[in-house]
Amino acid sequence: MSYPIPSHRLYNLHQLEIAEFYRDDGVSGTIPFEEREAGSKALEDAKNKVYELLLIYKLDRLGRSTRVILNAVHDLEKIGAKIKSMTEPFDTSDSSGRFLLTVLAGVADLERSNILDRMWHGANRAAKLGKWLGGIVPYGYFVNDDGFLEINDAPIIGNMSESDIIRLIFRLIADENYSTIKVAKHLNDLGIPPSYVKDNRSITRGKRKQKTSGRWHPTRIGNIIKNTTYKGVHNYGKRSNKDREIITREVPAIITKEQWEKAQQVLKDNFIESNRNARRQYLLKGLIFCGTCGRRYTGLAYSSGTKKHPADKRPIKAYYVCGSKPNSAVFGKCPSKNIPQAWIEKLIWDQILKFISNPGEALDIIAASKNQHHLDKEKNLLSEKELIQNNLASKDYEKQDILDLFRKKIISYDDVASQIGKIEKEREELENLLNDIEFALKSEISYLHSVENAERLLTKIKNELTFEERREIIKSLLKKIVVKTTINNRGKKEAEVQAEFFFGQNAIIDNLMDTD
Repeated sequence: MSYPIPSHRLYNLHQLEIAEFYRDDGVSGTIPFEEREAGSKALEDAKNKVYELLLIYKLDRLGRSTRVILNAVHDLEKIGAKIKSMTEPFDTSDSSGRFLLTVLAGVADLERSNILDRMWHGANRAAKLGKWLGGIVPYGYFVNDDGFLEINDAPIIGNMSESDIIRLIFRLIADENYSTIKVAKHLNDLGIPPSYVKDNRSITRGKRKQKTSGRWHPTRIGNIIKNTTYKGVHNYGKRSNKDREIITREVPAIITKEQWEKAQQVLKDNFIESNRNARRQYLLKGLIFCGTCGRRYTGLAYSSGTKKHPADKRPIKAYYVCGSKPNSAVFGKCPSKNIPQAWIEKLIWDQILKFISNPGEALDIIAASKNQHHLDKEKNLLSEKELIQNNLASKDYEKQDILDLFRKKIISYDDVASQIGKIEKEREELENLLNDIEFALKSEISYLHSVENAERLLTKIKNELTFEERREIIKSLLKKIVVKTTINNRGKKEAEVQAEFFFGQNAIIDNLMDTD
C-alpha cells in the first residue's frame, strides 16, 4: 500500500479526492492484511466509510501469497470498498475481472517463491564456501570484509580479548570443573562485558527494545560450552523452521576438540550431580546402570500407607529404578527390578568401608596403582611428545634443504613439488599423532588427579563424613554398578548387583531377592 510520487498524476487525472494514505513500509507482505498496522486501519476506515476506493500501486502490496491477497480483497469488498491497481487492469465487479485478479495474485505468489528459491540456493552456495550469512556473530569472533569468521583477538578489557574469554570459560569448565553458575559469577566479578553490552545492543521483550542487565548468566555460559563453532565446526541451517539441508563447514577454532569434548562431559556430570530440585539425596545417583537395557537407574520415592494417615506422616519408600520406567511410553517398560535405596546404599558403602577398613593397606593399593603403571605411562607419553615435537621442527629444515637444492638448480620444479608434498604429508601425520598423545596425556593426568582425590579423602575416613564427602569418596573409588535382573523358578524377579571399582576391586557383591 506504499506507492511512488507519480501516483499523484493519477489522482489529478481522475479527479480523485484523497481521504488517507496507508503505508506499511518494512512490514512483510506474508503477514495477513488485517494483522498489519496499516491494513487494520484501512479495514477499519472502510467500515466507517472514510473512503470508497482503495488505490494500490500493485497487487502484491496487499500481500505476497495468493491466499493473503484474495482474503484482503474479499474482506474489503464485503464492507463495501473497491480496489484498483495503478499498474494492473483488473475489475472485480465481473467474473472475468475476478478471474484476472486470481491469476495476478498467483503470479505475485510465484514471483515471491522464485525469489526465495534463488536466495535459498545462493545462501547455500555461500554457506558451503564458509561465509557467515547473518545472525549474531558468536562471542570471540568477528566477520571480516570477505564475509568469513575470524578469531577476535582485539583486547576488550585489560589485555584480554573475546577469544581469551572463551578460552577462560572452557578452561574453568573443563579443567577446573566449575559449574555454569560459578563461571557466570566469576566473569561478572571480573567485570567482563557480555556481547550485548560490548556491542551496545538491546534485546526485545514483547514489542519493546530494552537494555540488558549487562551480566553473564548460567544459561549463556551453557550455550557457549555446547556451541560446536568454538571447536571449529559450524552447522548452517540448523535453526531454520524449514526442512532444509544442514551444511557443516569448518571455521577457525578457538579451543581444541579434546577440550570441547571434556567440557561436555563436565556439563553432563554436573547435571547428574545437581540436587537443586531433589527432595531426597541419592548417594549412588548416576552410577547404577540397568543390565537389561543399559539405561541409568534414577531415584524415585513415594509415600506409602492409606489415606487415613496425614500425607506428612505416611512412610516414604525410596528406590532406584531403571530410567526407562518413568518414560515407558517412549522407551517401552523395562522388566528390570527396582532396587531399595537404603539396601543398595548400605551394601555399597559397607563394601567401600571393607576396602578401606585398613587405610594404610588401601593407600598402598592406590599408591601402587599410581606408581607402577600410570606414572610410567605418563613418562612414556611425555617422551613420545618430545620426540614428535623434535621431528616436527626438523620438517622445516628439510623443506629449506629442498629449496636450497632447487635454487642451485640441482633438482627440478617437479621434484620440489613432489618432495614438499611428502614433507607436508609427514608433518600432518606427526601433528595428528601429537594430538593423540596430548589427549592421552590429559586422560592420564585426569586419572592421577582422581587417584590423588581418593588418597586425600581416605585420610578423612575416621572422621564423621557429610553426604557430600561420602558421595565424593564413592565417585573416586566406584566406577559403576550394573544391576542384572533375572526371573527365578517361582516367577519372581531377582537382581544381581555387580560393582566395578577403579582400583581393580570388581565383584558381584550381592543378590537381591524379590522384596517389592
